[in-house]
Amino acid sequence: MLDLTIAICAYNAAARLPAALEAIGAMDIPSDISWECLLIDNASTDETERVADDVGRRLGLRLRIVREAEQGLVFARRRAAIEARGEMVIFVDDDTWVRKDYAANGVRFLREHPKAGMVGGRIMAKFEEPASEPAGFNEHYAAALAIRDCGPMTRKLEGPDEDPPHGGGMVIRTAILRQVIVEIGCYCVGRKGSALSTGEDTEIGLICRKLGWETWYAPELEIWHVLPPRRLSREYLDDLIIAGAAANTWLDYLRGREPRRGRVGYYCLHVLWMWLATRMAWVKLIKGTKHRDAGRFPFWIRMYRSRADGYLELARTNPAANLEAAIKKVSAGRSI
Repeated sequence: MLDLTIAICAYNAAARLPAALEAIGAMDIPSDISWECLLIDNASTDETERVADDVGRRLGLRLRIVREAEQGLVFARRRAAIEARGEMVIFVDDDTWVRKDYAANGVRFLREHPKAGMVGGRIMAKFEEPASEPAGFNEHYAAALAIRDCGPMTRKLEGPDEDPPHGGGMVIRTAILRQVIVEIGCYCVGRKGSALSTGEDTEIGLICRKLGWETWYAPELEIWHVLPPRRLSREYLDDLIIAGAAANTWLDYLRGREPRRGRVGYYCLHVLWMWLATRMAWVKLIKGTKHRDAGRFPFWIRMYRSRADGYLELARTNPAANLEAAIKKVSAGRSI
């Protein structure tokens, strides 16, 4: 058993992966921390594996490559949880650059906070082309692209209004990760090829809380999320925000904002939101908001109908019942 696994989940990342690996190779990891670098190739169709192997050898990384055939970010993270040899896992996305002391700070934090299940820090935007930054980026789009800065103070993230750390840069105890993503399982699938879906990283942290573990923010953990112009187009951002509306129907339950409603309750909410979709979109259009998308009737129609679809899916699958049963089973095997 090692102290740490640095896990990279990659899909068709041959072009962007070298920079992420070079940032990992440049980290100052103390000699008393034993570690490995694990790359999960999530059914890539380009030369991700070859590029990773070449760069890993050049940098002298302890890089192990595993292929996961099931497309979807949650399946890649699940394979990382199974394959990890470290007591802790740091997730580094293929489009992120970590600070040199990231691993040292993450391991030290979890060692010093035995009740902490996971910790994350600042995720800052790195625009490939500075001119591509959309107007009002921090106010309207940063959260959808996993950009986050909770300030200069270390603090516990708790309550329905403070989400746990995002996946890029998440430092989590491997045993907890396996309980959440392997034994219990995630409802949100995450990105699947070019299809946009969100919420899987937040779900991991919220279930971690339900198991009794603390989630923390530590500002000394810094990571840069590289954003190409194609991910800043209005069409892409629209699709990302709308996908988030569907995921939030489940995440709001995990946050404690909504009580368990059961199949009938969620089906009724689906019908209600479908009925309200056009009406609420007209309100946004007529009254306007400070959001740059105010007045775009099709956008708001899609937004509200996405939430309605989320409620319908909850009515079909009833994940709350499955989650509660799984948590009881897992919790019975250990004490916090």
